[in-house]
Amino acid sequence: MKLSTANGWIWMEKIIFNVLKGIKAGAMELIQFGAKKSSDDLNQHQESQTSLKEANTQFIPIDDNPEIVSPKPRAFVTTIPEVRYFQIGDDFGVRKIAYTISGDLAGDNILICLPGLLETKASFSLIHAYFLKFENCQVISVDFPGRGDSDYISGYGAYKMSLYLADMSQLIHEVILGQRNDAQKITILGTSMGGVLAMYLTQIFGKKIFGVILNDIALTVNWTSLYTLYKSMKNELGFREIRELAKDLSVDERAISDVQLPGHFDLSYRADVWGMNFHEALEDFKGKVGLVYGAESKICTKQRVEEAKKFIPHMQALQVPNAGHPAPFNMLVCDFIQSQMGV
Repeated sequence: MKLSTANGWIWMEKIIFNVLKGIKAGAMELIQFGAKKSSDDLNQHQESQTSLKEANTQFIPIDDNPEIVSPKPRAFVTTIPEVRYFQIGDDFGVRKIAYTISGDLAGDNILICLPGLLETKASFSLIHAYFLKFENCQVISVDFPGRGDSDYISGYGAYKMSLYLADMSQLIHEVILGQRNDAQKITILGTSMGGVLAMYLTQIFGKKIFGVILNDIALTVNWTSLYTLYKSMKNELGFREIRELAKDLSVDERAISDVQLPGHFDLSYRADVWGMNFHEALEDFKGKVGLVYGAESKICTKQRVEEAKKFIPHMQALQVPNAGHPAPFNMLVCDFIQSQMGV
C-alpha cells in the first residue's frame, strides 16, 4: 500500500510515540527495581553491621574496672659462697687477693667483711649463710695478703697495715664500684684490725660508704690492752711451733712474725698516754656506725664503748654476753648487722 507523504509522517509519528512510550515504561521499571534493590542492599548492610557489632560485643567483653598491670620484679637468684680472685700489681709483683662472694650478686646492698689480725675470710661463714635468704643483698669477705687463699709475700717486714689498706681500696674501686650504680649501699664490717681498716676506708670513699660495723674495736685501744693481746699471741707461739700455728690458721709464717713488729701498724693515728686513738678516722663520716663488743673483752671495754658513743652520738652498740675478743658471729650479732644495713 502506498502512503501519501502526510499520511506517512502521521504513521511514523505513531510508531515513534509507541517506541518512546515503551522505552519510558521500561525505564520506570528499571528505576523502581533499582530503588528496591538498593533498599534491600542497604537493609542487608545494616543487618550485617548490626550482627558484626553484636558479635564483637559478645566475644570482646568490656571491663569496667581494668587493672593496671605492674612490671614483673627482677628475678632473685641466690649464689652460694664461692671464692674468686682479684689481681694486684705493685712493688711485690703480680699477686692475687682472694675473696668469697655470695647472695644476690645483682643486689645493691653490699656487705664487705674484713677479718682480724691473723684471721681469714672463713671467720665470716655464718654471715654468708645468714644473708642468703635476703633479696638485693650480697656478702663479700676478703683474705688479706698472707692469709687464707690470697698470695703470700716474700721479704722481711712486708706485711703492713698500709699494704692491706691499699689492697682493700683497690678491690672496692675495681670490683665493686667499677661495676655498680649510684643506688648501691656499701657497709663494711671489720673485726679488730679489720675494723680499724674500715675506719680508714671511710676517709678514702666518704659518702660511697653507707655504714661501718666494728667488731670489738672502739675508737681508742689502750696500750695495756695491746700488750695483753701480743703477750697472749707470744704465749701461744711459745707452746707451739710457728710452722704448725701457721698451718692451722692458714696464715703465712712471715705474716705471724711481721704483725709483732713495731712497723706493722704504719698508718697515721693520734697517740697519748692511754693508747692509740682513731677518732679522726671517723670524725667526718656521716654514715651509720655500729659497734659489737664482747662483755668480757679486754680490747673493747664498756668504758671505751661509752666514750665512742659520746664522740659519735648516732652510734648503735650491741654487747654480746659471755664473749671476749673478738665477738663471735651468732644469730644475735647477725640480726644486729642486718638492722644496721637497713635490709
